[in-house]
Amino acid sequence: MYSSYMLYQAERPRTLREQREEDIRAGQLAAEFARLRHGLLRGLRRGPRREAPQPARASGAVDACRIPRPRTS
Repeated sequence: MYSSYMLYQAERPRTLREQREEDIRAGQLAAEFARLRHGLLRGLRRGPRREAPQPARASGAVDACRIPRPRTS
């Protein structure tokens, strides 16, 4: 049954609109699979999260920019 339907589809010419719609659906399906694969592999590749090292700062530069807080007794 299935093979006869495939023969029918192969012999029947498709219009440009039918072909374009089929191509769009195939592209959307491929994009969904790519997003799914990317999402699944992203977690595996990263492993545990690590914090980025902080850049070294000159100690006086940071203190000079701070506004002193009023002292409370």
